This record gives sequence, structure tokens and C-alpha cells, in this order.
Amino acid sequence: MRYIIFFLALFVLPVISLHAAPGPTPEAVMSLAHLGASQLALSTAQQAQAASPDRAQWFTWEVLRWDLLYQLKRWPDLLRYARNVPPDAPHAVRDYGLWRSAQASAALHQDDEARESLARLLWQGGLDVAQTREARRLVIGTYFSQGRGEDAYLSILRYQQDFQPLSQAEIVDFVQGLSAHGKAVEAMAWLPQLHDGALDLFVRLSSGMVSPSMASEKARAALKKTGAAGYWEVLAQAAVLLQDTAGHAEALENLLAGQDEDTPEVLRTSAEKLWQSYNAHALAVGNRRQLLLGDDGAWLALAGQLEQEDSLAARALYAHQVRQSQVATLRSKAQARLIALLTHAGLVRTVFQLFADQPDLLLWLLDDPLWLDDAALRRNVLSELAAQAKNRGEYEQAAEYLLQLQESRP
Repeated sequence: MRYIIFFLALFVLPVISLHAAPGPTPEAVMSLAHLGASQLALSTAQQAQAASPDRAQWFTWEVLRWDLLYQLKRWPDLLRYARNVPPDAPHAVRDYGLWRSAQASAALHQDDEARESLARLLWQGGLDVAQTREARRLVIGTYFSQGRGEDAYLSILRYQQDFQPLSQAEIVDFVQGLSAHGKAVEAMAWLPQLHDGALDLFVRLSSGMVSPSMASEKARAALKKTGAAGYWEVLAQAAVLLQDTAGHAEALENLLAGQDEDTPEVLRTSAEKLWQSYNAHALAVGNRRQLLLGDDGAWLALAGQLEQEDSLAARALYAHQVRQSQVATLRSKAQARLIALLTHAGLVRTVFQLFADQPDLLLWLLDDPLWLDDAALRRNVLSELAAQAKNRGEYEQAAEYLLQLQESRP
């Protein structure tokens, strides 16, 4: 039922809102964004702004455009528009443009420029309390971005003096920033206030307060109890310290599948890191089997032999061939087997992350006879296809996948 509601909210309600009046209002356009259709809202706002004969209304649409670009995280566009405010803009609009341009500069790691804009805003005193806190946090973030851990730490101490109590989001940001920039020992001061068990364990591991083997044991126990994806990063870091290439690859596979916006940034991974981990494990396996680099047939043959007894090693070997083989047909074969093994392991999201440049890669699964009877797999694939299409702004395609998903439910 929730998929039908999502479909109605995303496609039917906006049509009603936009056609119930002679033209869209800023409130109606923002309602689109609140329903998850920020790209559609932006297009509508830009059209309304271009057609607006009233200058004051034009600036209202301009401010709305900045807000929507911020939601969409289109930082270069936001910086371009917010920085180049027309000279006849009201003072409040110009200040708001400076605020949005500072946020965009920070997101783009234009750190010196961001701090300069933030300093102007803080000096002028026109920010409200929430914006002042965010501005100070952005300044701290620019120090982390530049690898200036000590400056960030001193700024955090001043921030804590000025703003009490700290929110949980602030504590998480400060702890993960410090631990990622050589300040794990200093970060431990905030652990008693931290509610994120995975981040707590990660900091203790990074500071040397917990051994890699103990951290692994605690992380696996916590995964069974809570399922929080961040514990996979603890396992990944412990595996690095233990020189366990298999454990590292397994952890990153699962982290890539399970991480979301609630996972602290320092506990997240990327597809490229998993490719590198696969390569390291494949080389370790190949070295033990005395394989020669460039002998693609032997690497693929070994991967096929290991599919049943050591699926992780097989996945690593196939991934190695996807990246390293010079023969297109062998790369395609390795890719197909890697996808099949990951899918069998329930790691559909990992496949989408690894092959993000090929968004429709898994469509063949929906029609392949080998998979037609696997209802759970079809639902996972359709759900991911819908999410990916929505993220690309392809709302009509997303709706089609959601309808198929609804029809596939028992």
C-alpha cells in the first residue's frame, strides 16, 4: 500500500495542485519538494520565475530556487546563482544569497572562500540561533576538509563553550571528524554522550583502546543484535589491522549494501574502496594458487571452481577480472558471474553501487528464466531500480517500477 501512496503523492497530487489555480504558488511548489519531487519542483519554480512580471515575486522565486538547489545538493548551480545576486535585490535577499553561497562553497570544499563568507555573516550578526550554530559547524568542517585537525579541535572546544547542550548530531559530527583526522584520543571525551554504538567502537579501535580482535567480536555481536551497518566498517578497519583481506572484502560488501543517510560518514564506504578490496583479496588468493597476472583464463577457471566452497574468493577473483582483463568477452563473463553471486548472497544494493554507471544492468534479472521464480529477488531488484530512477529524476520510470513491485507482492 505504501508504494501506491508514494505514487499518488509523487505524480497525482502535484498535478492537482498545479492545475487547481491559474499558476503555481511558491507554497504549492514547496509541497512538491516535501513529497520528494524536488527536481520537478525546481523546474516548476524556474518556469514560474521566468513568467513573473513582478520583480518582488521574481526574487521570491529566486530564493526558492536556492532552497531547492540546496535540497538537491546541486552545489555548483547553487553557488553560481546565490553568488551572483542582481544589484537591485533587497538587503535580506543579498544576505540570504551569501548564506547559501557559503553553504555551497563548504560543500564543494572551497574552504577558504566558505570561511570568508561565514565570517562576514557571523560578524554582521544577522543569522538566527540555528543558522549561527550551523555556520560555526561549517567552519569546523572546513578545517577538517583541509586536514587541519588541531584547528578543528580547538574550534570544537570553543563551540562547546558557547552552545550547551550539544545535540546528538553535533556530537556525531565532531567525534567522527576528530577520529578521521588523527584525533581519536581527543574524540573519546565525547563518547559518554554518544548514542551511536558503532561509532563509539570505531573510535575505541582507532585510538587503540580496543584490540582489533576484540573490536571484531563486539561488532559481530552488535550486528546480530541491531543490524546497524556501521559495525561493518568497524570490522573492515579491524581486518586491515589484522591483515585479513577476506574479512575486509566481506565487511565492505555488506557495508555498501546496508549503509544509508543515518550511517555516520566516517563509517561509510564507497564502491571504489570495495573494488580495491576485491583486488587485494584476489591477489592474495591468486598468489596462494601461484597464478600468473595476465593469465585471464586461469583466474576465471579458479573463480568458477571456488563458487561453491568459497564464494567470497570467487567474487573477488571475478571482480579482479572485471577491472584487469584485457579481453572484452572475459570481462563480460566475469561481470555476469560477479552479479549473480552477489545477488544470490542477497547483496543487490551492492551490485547497484558497484555498477552505478550502468543503472539498468539488472533489468535482465527480471526476465531471465533462472530468476523468474525468485519473488524476493524480483522485489529487491524492482525496489532498487525504482530508487535509482527516482534519484536520477526519472519519475515516470520510477513509478513504473513501483507499480510492478506492487503487483509482485503476494
